[in-house]
Amino acid sequence: MAKSTKTYKDLDSTERIILECEEIKNLLLSKNAAYGDAVHQPGPLFNIDPVLGIQARINDKLRRIQNTGITDKTEDSVTDLIGYLIHLKIALKKRNPGT
Repeated sequence: MAKSTKTYKDLDSTERIILECEEIKNLLLSKNAAYGDAVHQPGPLFNIDPVLGIQARINDKLRRIQNTGITDKTEDSVTDLIGYLIHLKIALKKRNPGT
């Protein structure tokens, strides 16, 4: 028996959450490998605390969404924002391991 392939609109919310989280996870792992974990390291030129650096990136993404809205051209900002929020959570836990 052939396995049926569902389209996104055929998925229920649980399946959509799993799919979206997998896509974000794969993107974060790929970018983190490509950039050498740079988001969690002080910069080579400016010694910026990683938490502040991530917060600045989040601010930039929110500003872009505020200024241009969410369109096909800016939808990647939403994905990037989700990724930076995950990085922020990691950085905060690294800073305060007991939380």
